[in-house]
Amino acid sequence: MFILNNVGIFLAETLNTFLTTLASFPPENPPLSSIFILIVSFFVSLGSTLVSRYMIDIDRLGTLTRETKKHNKMRMEMMKTADTKLKLKYERNADKMKKLQSELTSMRMKPLLITFLPLMLFFVLLSNIYRGEAIPAVIPFELPESILLRIGTYTYVEGWGQVFRPDYVWWYFGGSITFGSIFQKLAGLQPD
Repeated sequence: MFILNNVGIFLAETLNTFLTTLASFPPENPPLSSIFILIVSFFVSLGSTLVSRYMIDIDRLGTLTRETKKHNKMRMEMMKTADTKLKLKYERNADKMKKLQSELTSMRMKPLLITFLPLMLFFVLLSNIYRGEAIPAVIPFELPESILLRIGTYTYVEGWGQVFRPDYVWWYFGGSITFGSIFQKLAGLQPD
């Protein structure tokens, strides 16, 4: 618990420094803007993971996850073999599994109640910085057309040439998914 408090104090001080720097220096062009958005996603993911770790009973999470996987495996086997005994066993456990899945979902949603508002604050900050001519990131190679579903545009950027310019939201989510999955695995929030 002592370590968790020190990490919280460190994060608060770092966030304060970060926001103070942001007020005087909004990086609007790559590479600083790209790094800035990734740093924001790093700290938001870390903070969200710490809140989740504090609020979630890890042992219960592991038990619920294993039971749900076992039930889903039974369902897949039942569908493949059409075994009537397995079907009866599956149906007998269906109500129990719905309750367990509901508890699992509820357990995972509790931290969202605390982290949702700060997350929206970061999006308001980022949208104020990266609207108009500001460039959040550049990708200097062509992407397949199927990936480009409104996540950015091809444009000419001074010093970079013709590049793909992703929207800040997608750049943030790319970093957030990456950092979040690493932090959740390290914190034990993704049981095997």
